[in-house]
Amino acid sequence: MGPATKRFRCARGDGIPTRLLMGAIVPACAWGADLADLDPGTRPPPSGFAQVEVATAKSAEQANTALRKAHAPLDDGWRTEAMVATMQQKLKTIVRAFEDPGDVGSLGWDGMLAADFTCTPFLPANLEEVFEDDAVVVLRPAPGEVLPLAHSGREGLVEAVRAPAELLRGAQEVRKSVKTHRIDLLAEEGVETLHHVGVFGLLEGGSVDQNATWRCRWALQDELEPMLRSIEVVDYEQVRTRAGPGTWFTDCTESVFGANPSFHGQLLFGLEHWSKRIEQIHHSTFLDNYGIAVGDVNGDGLEDLYLCQTGGLPNRLFLQNEDGTVTDRTEWAGVNWLTSTSSALLFDLDNDGDQDLAVAAHYQVGIMENNGEGRFSMAAVLPVADFNPQGLSAVDYDNDGDLDLYVCVDIPPSVLMRPGEQRTSFAYHDAEDGGANVLFRNDSKRGLWAFSNVTESCGLDVNNRRHSLAASWEDYDNDGDQDLYVGNDFGRNCLYRNDGGTFVEVAEEAGVVDQASGMSVSWGDYDRDGLMDLYVANMFSYAGSRITRQDLFKPEADETTRAIYQRFAKGNSLFRNLGGGRFEETGADAGVEMGRWAWASPFADINNDGWEDLIVANGFLSSEDTKDL
Repeated sequence: MGPATKRFRCARGDGIPTRLLMGAIVPACAWGADLADLDPGTRPPPSGFAQVEVATAKSAEQANTALRKAHAPLDDGWRTEAMVATMQQKLKTIVRAFEDPGDVGSLGWDGMLAADFTCTPFLPANLEEVFEDDAVVVLRPAPGEVLPLAHSGREGLVEAVRAPAELLRGAQEVRKSVKTHRIDLLAEEGVETLHHVGVFGLLEGGSVDQNATWRCRWALQDELEPMLRSIEVVDYEQVRTRAGPGTWFTDCTESVFGANPSFHGQLLFGLEHWSKRIEQIHHSTFLDNYGIAVGDVNGDGLEDLYLCQTGGLPNRLFLQNEDGTVTDRTEWAGVNWLTSTSSALLFDLDNDGDQDLAVAAHYQVGIMENNGEGRFSMAAVLPVADFNPQGLSAVDYDNDGDLDLYVCVDIPPSVLMRPGEQRTSFAYHDAEDGGANVLFRNDSKRGLWAFSNVTESCGLDVNNRRHSLAASWEDYDNDGDQDLYVGNDFGRNCLYRNDGGTFVEVAEEAGVVDQASGMSVSWGDYDRDGLMDLYVANMFSYAGSRITRQDLFKPEADETTRAIYQRFAKGNSLFRNLGGGRFEETGADAGVEMGRWAWASPFADINNDGWEDLIVANGFLSSEDTKDL
């Protein structure tokens, strides 16, 4: 295939159980929540939700209102959501039959199928191998292949289920999911829906992962009991993994960290555990983001790890040993802050050959000097006018030989205003009321630390109030200086072209605005044409994809605004660099939009084949309650 259609494959397992990252406690109005997964009417809020103290009566009432609405979509006129809840339960009954090939014929599907029900095979017969190495095999149908509606009635459905169920024979563990991302009311033919169906099985010596898109037609005699008329498999991918020498990843957490008391006494407990035990005076909150920094702090040639934590828990520095294990040297190094810190960066600020440390906390960034042996002392505190610094990035933007520091800022103070500014109302799809990002020029010399805030003078104060979470530098136009892309949480990301140390915001003319929930930014030449391409992580939402296309969603908004909200739900974005300062969006064709609730998203050649792969960290909070709500 040509460079413009270079496609990625999703490989989620390697034959061993993976650690669960999905499963969030989120408000019902959040993009990550799928209202169709709720049991209508009676289920109480999950334990984690109930145990977190609600600060005010107003927020408590908002939470209760959201849950009531989620439980009773018909009361709000959302008949499509009521139908989706029923439809998903029916489809889950079918998908449960994939788990045991010997039990398929005995499952009762009475009351689910219309008299004229038909379906395609659930496992396409002619699969082509599109990728293989020692660890992973990926199979797909031939491009353009349309599966026939070859099966009829209950007997036909039983027959269609047997083939994918056979793949899971003897599975030690099976995980299944059915998610609905489109529902359309048809004039005379009932309802059409699109669903993502995923079935993962852990087998002896490997695993099999089946991901498909089903298009379903429903007869609507009773909107609370729609009957299945047809199921068409319109997209299918099968990923097989095998354990052994070619395995890509192995969980080594315990063997690397296990000798440290801080691992067993602190890190093994999640934020839900600590949120019940740490006073709010420490700014402990499970909704903040906490980053890591990697670098060789003691000059032994091994990469070490610095871990940020919520307020009230000390940040941790782990030094790597020659055998690959790590030793907690936090107190010895002098970096055991109890202040809530969102991110950190290890880099050589004073050009003395060792890694210094920058740590972002509320209203400030601390700069700590490394003595060359891995022990740190405070060298400078850089003030940030706004409350919530997030991502840190270092670059020599002015080509003067030292690294400068860029700070992304999310939230401004709720009660303080900058001189001469008017409060701007919040707009989810196009917010301009966030904190101001800051560029600090490094004027330090060895032994003398100095930084200057040059945000405004160099042109970076344009479109600079957009709740920024992450930024990344790259010379995308190959003119010898570093350009900057900023991912913003609430619409309209920014691309600042560097013209010799002065910046111009060019996201719209370059075609990379990406008006969504920007969580992370990564540059890489994925098609190997010599130009750096751009990948932006956002939040994918099944519920958002279908709800934003319904007439009841923001009926007063124009089509342009509604299209922006639909884009919010579509997931991640891949932009191919065309040269000449222009990009084209290729995420859908490359198969990399659905990263779920995505955060970090680096390019990396995982299997050393010369092609840049993508790793997407996703999820929200792991908790004692594994459901979304």
